[in-house]
Amino acid sequence: MKIVSTKEAEALTVSGLGFDSDYTDLGVPEALAAMIRKTASFLCPCRKEALVRAVSSLLHPLRSDEASDDTIREMVDSLVGYGDLIEANDVNAPSDASLLYLAAPGFVQTSEHLFLLVGTIPDGEDPSPPGLRERVAPVICTRRLRVDDAKEAADALLQAGFVRLKLDSWLKCPPVQSASELAARYDEALSKSGPPGTPEEVMILDPTRPVKYYKGRWTKLKGQSGRFVARRSQAYGSQLWCYIEATEGRVTRLLDFPLYENCWRAFDEAWHLLQAQDAVAGHPQLYRVRNDAPSGSVAMDLFSPPPTWATRRLDSVGQRTLPNSALLSYVFAETELDAECRFATDRMWLKRE
Repeated sequence: MKIVSTKEAEALTVSGLGFDSDYTDLGVPEALAAMIRKTASFLCPCRKEALVRAVSSLLHPLRSDEASDDTIREMVDSLVGYGDLIEANDVNAPSDASLLYLAAPGFVQTSEHLFLLVGTIPDGEDPSPPGLRERVAPVICTRRLRVDDAKEAADALLQAGFVRLKLDSWLKCPPVQSASELAARYDEALSKSGPPGTPEEVMILDPTRPVKYYKGRWTKLKGQSGRFVARRSQAYGSQLWCYIEATEGRVTRLLDFPLYENCWRAFDEAWHLLQAQDAVAGHPQLYRVRNDAPSGSVAMDLFSPPPTWATRRLDSVGQRTLPNSALLSYVFAETELDAECRFATDRMWLKRE
């Protein structure tokens, strides 16, 4: 038996997770995500807290400074959102308790040269084909596979037992439609809504204010007339997101979100409707592309908040960076730019500045 130091034990653990211990330690997000996946492959199905405790007990002797349960819990949530794990109700439990299960191996093609690998198999094995394995790059909680021949790579993944996932199904995007169609759907619903009561402290997103300064578009409802994405106060808790019709500062009709996009949060639906309204009004929200990113990369700046299903794609394909005179900024490989521009235009009706 050989006694090793804590540093040596950490290096062995990092190597076992598939990383070069000379450049990576257990403090980086990619290594933590890999450790959670491997632990889950032996432990699932299990409760989320059981997985958090198991990973914490493995990390604590090696890196007690990085073994925060909150950090582990956030990464578990990220892996559930990404698609490596599935959270579902425990039918044998008397309450609404849920269990984590392993998601079957699958892949999502986001562009001509980029695949995302999802899922986990039991016993910590790597299901990816040996010929492609060395090309898989972990980025935060994602595993990205860049290929030269998309058909050849897809065939290899299918033969290895991976399931092809449709991009829309993985993102849980709303259906493809024009901005005018989406806006008309909400206007029709608002026209059929009942009496709104007397909402107080209503804040609206003013459609006449510049789309490049989201915070500056918020204003209090006073004497305005029209239809607005808004927030209203309630007795307890944060303000509610809603769609209102106002006449000289008085709310005459009201719809609370979420209304149609129920798999997402209220503000996601509100922001999506705002994107459609801005496009229909002739001043679509903007994005900017910069070529001052590292060699082989480009940066994209967003000036208004995108819905969560859009940030899920952006986080999985690009990498967040410090905003550059914008609300959000991402860095992408140059080869991914066209696909991301099409996504911004087709799904959110954004216009390139």
